[in-house]
Amino acid sequence: MGPLPYDLRPLMVFGACRDHTGVVDQGDLLAAVELQAQLGSAVRLVEAGALTENEIREDLILIGGNSLTGSVLERLDGVLSLGFAENGSSVYDRKSGFAASPRYDDAGEPRVDYGLVIRAANPFAPETAEVVVVAGCGSHGTAAAAEAFDQAEALGGYRHFEALVETTVFRGSHRDTFVREARGIA
Repeated sequence: MGPLPYDLRPLMVFGACRDHTGVVDQGDLLAAVELQAQLGSAVRLVEAGALTENEIREDLILIGGNSLTGSVLERLDGVLSLGFAENGSSVYDRKSGFAASPRYDDAGEPRVDYGLVIRAANPFAPETAEVVVVAGCGSHGTAAAAEAFDQAEALGGYRHFEALVETTVFRGSHRDTFVREARGIA
């Protein structure tokens, strides 16, 4: 039997590191490893800038703040009540007005970080594909968002949802991750 004519594995999409070195961000890598373990299936890895018009209409897993994540969040703007501030420095809740910003110690080291987990119909192909977004204000928030993806009880058991995730950072590692708010979306 030959290979399938169409690869059904979801696309896991990365962007370049936030400091523009071309290296993938550490939090994005941790998120990818975590999601791969949770999904238990193979994915196709691709850089956001290398996607074709057809590929953006497939099942997507968007890791971190890349160009496609921004486009997807823009297209879901009327659906979501959680989102990132324009510069990505905080997560805001349109319903309550709450803004969650990372906190740092006196030396400038992160102590608390936030992330978003979203599962929705892919806005580029809403009838046929889904999109998962795990992204954070910082690297720790992105990795924590991926960990929270499989917390079905905390996420309310919704098929499509948005969730604000909070994590404590201690000695350069995130710990004590929890879902602060989860809502079903249409």
